[in-house]
Amino acid sequence: MARQQATIPIKSFEYSELIENFLYLGSNQTSKNINGLRSLNITHIINLAGKCHYPSEFTYGVYHIEDGVSKSKCEKNLPLIIQFINKVREEKSTNRILIHCRAGMSRTPFVAIMYLMQSMNMTLIDAFNLVKKCRPQIHIHDEF
Repeated sequence: MARQQATIPIKSFEYSELIENFLYLGSNQTSKNINGLRSLNITHIINLAGKCHYPSEFTYGVYHIEDGVSKSKCEKNLPLIIQFINKVREEKSTNRILIHCRAGMSRTPFVAIMYLMQSMNMTLIDAFNLVKKCRPQIHIHDEF
């Protein structure tokens, strides 16, 4: 299911593969690298912060969540994000999603953990440990 931290030799392209051939985590820099995104066969991008750089190339789900956001904003967006991921997964087996925020260290892993818990029935500890294993640099802010 999960893979280790992965990088490919494309300038400014760092990512983590959380669910093999389906779910990838990264930063805003990751989302800007068209060649890197194409190399992973990304079809959809969940944008938690920043600009949508290639709207003609990818299907975007834009759910900007600020660091330090109120609980109500998270509670509103999380079900929509999880629904988006589930829909993409059900649509086509070759779909690939990148989740990104600015640095890929707090909001991105937070959303990934919530997805694992709600859609894959993982415990908080198991989901956190899997995301941490795949993306060791995570530093989820206390408010999440």
